[in-house]
Amino acid sequence: MIKKVLSNKELLWTALYQASVLFGGLLLIKLLALSLSKYDYGYYALITSISAFVLMIPFTAFMQGISRYLSIYTKKNKKDEFYTSIIFIFVSIVIFYLIISFILKYFISVDWNDIYFFIVLFIFSEIFKTLFYSINNANRKRKSVAISSILEFSMKSIIIYVSYKYQIINISYTLLALFSGNILATMILIYSNNSSFSFSYLNKKNLEIYFSRIWIFSYPLLIWAIFGWLRDMSNRWYLDYFLDKEQVALFGMMGSIALIAPVALQGLIGSFFIPILYQKENSQKGYTRKFLKIMLPSVLVIFLISFFITYFFKDFIVLLIADEKYLEISWMLPWMFLVYSFYVLSMMSTYELFAHKQTKKLIISSIIPGIISLVCGYFLIKEYGINGALVNYAITYGSYSLFTFIVVWNYWRKNDNN
Repeated sequence: MIKKVLSNKELLWTALYQASVLFGGLLLIKLLALSLSKYDYGYYALITSISAFVLMIPFTAFMQGISRYLSIYTKKNKKDEFYTSIIFIFVSIVIFYLIISFILKYFISVDWNDIYFFIVLFIFSEIFKTLFYSINNANRKRKSVAISSILEFSMKSIIIYVSYKYQIINISYTLLALFSGNILATMILIYSNNSSFSFSYLNKKNLEIYFSRIWIFSYPLLIWAIFGWLRDMSNRWYLDYFLDKEQVALFGMMGSIALIAPVALQGLIGSFFIPILYQKENSQKGYTRKFLKIMLPSVLVIFLISFFITYFFKDFIVLLIADEKYLEISWMLPWMFLVYSFYVLSMMSTYELFAHKQTKKLIISSIIPGIISLVCGYFLIKEYGINGALVNYAITYGSYSLFTFIVVWNYWRKNDNN
């Protein structure tokens, strides 16, 4: 068995990629926790929420469509046409966003002026890095994905460490480090990609066909994208509005630590199995459900065991990953971990819906938690501060998990023959 696993190079490269994301992310959090004040880390937490907003509308949603259709067009020997059209569409949207960003500069608060240019660079480097990661992963180019990730986190960590060592670290240097790592990773992913870009493939018909199919697949994700952002990020902005950036830092740091293990496990399973599941489901209906019936209970047990470990060693975990200035809020960590674990488990349960192009069934279950977060967060955080943020976090992610499991269960029940 062990020999069989070790001989599976695709699995090993995927595991190496997830290990680099896990340990690279841990190292990055540690360096930022040590080098940045809570005030500056609060700024950083708000900047990452802005980046998440731009990525969600529409890039992240489109990338799901790209991942789903790439295997289909590869089978039809139209991969290069599809690839060229996708690059053109993304570049066009980025240019539009760049124009918007230049206009917005004249309307933002003075506090953000000094770092605005670095924020723009960071966000657009994230867009292209994530795009080419999605393409390479859909093509099952595991080696290039792993190598790009290792070098990306290495560059980011080195720049931040050197800036910290020479006591010149600030938000601008942090964003420059993130931008540099993203550019390096993107270059490696582009170089390793075996798809060919050619202007000869660019014509109105191809663009309309590919865009319309991705749009049909992705528009439910676009509809709920704003509500997903409200679910994930509204607490930070309420804390900044009602309290201060130090409270944003405390809450953001615990949230970052809490999601490390669930996201790493989800990433390992998703990045390795989703391309395979999509390919298998094209010819073997029901393959994804059989996989989920084994995978979901197994992951649940892992999460529950991890919760108890986190509960008893929360202070040690915070000291190991972050810094002692965050110990005052360590009691939140196990509860945020537990809630987020169920959220991740519910997202994993939707693999079959994505494989069957039934993403529209998830619209309601994604919209309602965003509304709950927006409404409840205002009153809870205004009244109870950071404790209210934790309650809102639990209600929001808990409701998403519950509604999503209900949708998946109903789909399984109604399509029991698949």
